[in-house]
Amino acid sequence: MKIAVATCNRADYSKLAPVLRGLKQDTTFQVSIVVMGSHLIDDYGNTYRFIERDGNQIDSMLHTLVRGETEGAMVESMGLAMIKLPDILNRLQPDLVMVHGDRFDAMSVAISAAVMNVRVLHLEGGEVSGTIDDVIRHSITKLAHYHICCTKGARLRIESMCEDSSRVLLAGCPAYDELIHTDVSKYHEAFERWLPNHVGTKNFIICVYHPVTTAIAESIQHFGLLLDALLHFDVRTVILFPNVDAGSKELVRCIRLRNLENHEKISCYKHVPFSEFVYLMGNCGLMIGNSSAGIRESNVFGTAVINIGTRQRGRQSGANVVHVKNPTSAEDLLWHIRSQFGKVYPRDYIYGDGRAVERIVKFIKEIDCDSPVEKSFNFDRNSSGLRAPSKASFGAEFPLSRQAHSLQLALAVDLGGSFIRVALVDDRGNIERMRRTEMVDCPDERIAIIVRMANDLLENKRDLVVGVGVSTGGRVNSETGEILFATKVLSGWGGVALKTRLQEQLGLPCYVENDGNCAALAEVHFGLHKMEDMVVLHFGTGIGGGIIQDGCLLNGSSYSAGEFGHIVVCFDDGPDCMCGNSGCVEAYAGGWALNKLAKEMELSSNWRKEGADDQKPVTPGQPNKPTYLTDLASDGVDYAVQHINRAVRAVASALLTIYSSYNPPVAILAGPLAPVYFDGVKNKLEERSAILGRNFTLLQSDMTEMSLKGAATLILNNPSRAVPQNAIV
Repeated sequence: MKIAVATCNRADYSKLAPVLRGLKQDTTFQVSIVVMGSHLIDDYGNTYRFIERDGNQIDSMLHTLVRGETEGAMVESMGLAMIKLPDILNRLQPDLVMVHGDRFDAMSVAISAAVMNVRVLHLEGGEVSGTIDDVIRHSITKLAHYHICCTKGARLRIESMCEDSSRVLLAGCPAYDELIHTDVSKYHEAFERWLPNHVGTKNFIICVYHPVTTAIAESIQHFGLLLDALLHFDVRTVILFPNVDAGSKELVRCIRLRNLENHEKISCYKHVPFSEFVYLMGNCGLMIGNSSAGIRESNVFGTAVINIGTRQRGRQSGANVVHVKNPTSAEDLLWHIRSQFGKVYPRDYIYGDGRAVERIVKFIKEIDCDSPVEKSFNFDRNSSGLRAPSKASFGAEFPLSRQAHSLQLALAVDLGGSFIRVALVDDRGNIERMRRTEMVDCPDERIAIIVRMANDLLENKRDLVVGVGVSTGGRVNSETGEILFATKVLSGWGGVALKTRLQEQLGLPCYVENDGNCAALAEVHFGLHKMEDMVVLHFGTGIGGGIIQDGCLLNGSSYSAGEFGHIVVCFDDGPDCMCGNSGCVEAYAGGWALNKLAKEMELSSNWRKEGADDQKPVTPGQPNKPTYLTDLASDGVDYAVQHINRAVRAVASALLTIYSSYNPPVAILAGPLAPVYFDGVKNKLEERSAILGRNFTLLQSDMTEMSLKGAATLILNNPSRAVPQNAIV
């Protein structure tokens, strides 16, 4: 089989190099290397030399890059490449052309090969990173005949684009094959070359920042702020020049206006070979910028990372990455640099397990070059509305992923209607230590209590804690961490910038989410019912919930999705709710509503047991617990039975509304009051089986401490959130 491997820049070669070595070791393949783009430009390091240094023979060099570093120059470069590529493809006559990633040069190769009826294999498609890269990456996916991806999410995206699942391989990132086995303690040669006269590890910064082609002016502004922050921080720094995208000249100008190439503590390079760059990345105190290396590769070494702006948004990242979406000043970035610099995170292996190349080689061997070149698409869906899983994948998770390494800890905070709780939660959902106190009315006092309990828990554990996750009642802007609206249960909570205040006082990244959403996230990550599509209703002091769609949390346009407790089930004379409305399901079935009814019973004679004349004494204090009313209902006290039955009808009615609106295959009742309602609600729903259909299932969660565990997932499983760019510090 004749394979042409096209490489366009230093970044894609680092991923293609391990595959090239694997292919060349197998006599089945005749491999040709086509070099183009910025590899051949002196300003970008003439990086073709490093391809030759690796022992590779370059079969074709195509000067395709039109200088100017503008959007127009990128288009002209693509056109120039497509003028030259037909001659190369006619000469090499490959059975398969391999391209990588999301560069405009790679798209030129994919278009040319596809139009000339040459099979295209696309490496690392299906990912989401923002900017024009997404458009190019997904366009190459539609041109390619075969797909090799790194994560389960990427595979699902490729298949959702109607690609034939039998032609999709979940292999992992080829670079991980070398990263995982690299001993970065042997850094001395790399340091001598790229950090002369520098001794020690974790005391220097790597800065790699590229232009954002869809927001060039903003990215130039961000880069200027970043450079000013680095100058103020004043530690040894390695700056790599940006890539060739539109806007790169302006970024280089930012460097030269500050005379950084002559700064005594700053070293600027056009290129550092990946084989040596890993030693810098594995030993630096911080990597900052917007390079995919900070998202994809850094977690292998537990290196602290700050990702700036919208580039890389949506790409799955580890707990070592803090996202700063829109820095407004150098001081803003300086705060984050001080917070992250020198931290060491547990190693994580999100993008591979070190066996990608062997899988890729085996996959390519199975390609039938005698079959028709015409591409096939899969428009079929299974009974649940989802395309069948890929037959070519090796499994949903990598063996070395987060379940197999040393534990990470999150500081989890739960602000419920009755208590403030703070706990250390590990990445398996175990609560190591917890502090609890009663809720107070003053917002400032609440925050002071959280900080005090948190610092107590952080003693001797701070190095293991990667951030703070907060579960709170009310409507929460999960991007800014501000409480937008709170009911009377949490008086004075609306408008509090909780995320900012906790970050400033604890010095840790902080994410805030509604408590119902946290319950849903806990069920997804730690529960028995790990469904990709479900709704969760959590019954505690109030009633919250969350919607999980395609494995992700749905927040809604104004962060109100999943507020199931405020579904109105009675428009005429319904009980008043804490939200200010009346007839909400929470006003019937929430814990505070049962407390209210129990207190009313204490003041009346309605506690009499059905069919009995004897009076049952009321123990002082019991009406303050929701279980008091449910216990009386279990004993057959008529008034309590009536109200529990009414609550059951209200919950069933709300579930029918939810089903009609979202049509979930599964609904899960969770929380301390779920057992009170489950059987009754299930019976009510079975009476409406014709409405619900056969594919709906009602389940009960047996998980405890869901709010705390869900808060922990905001830190420990941050990439799984519905809109990853919302998880911004």
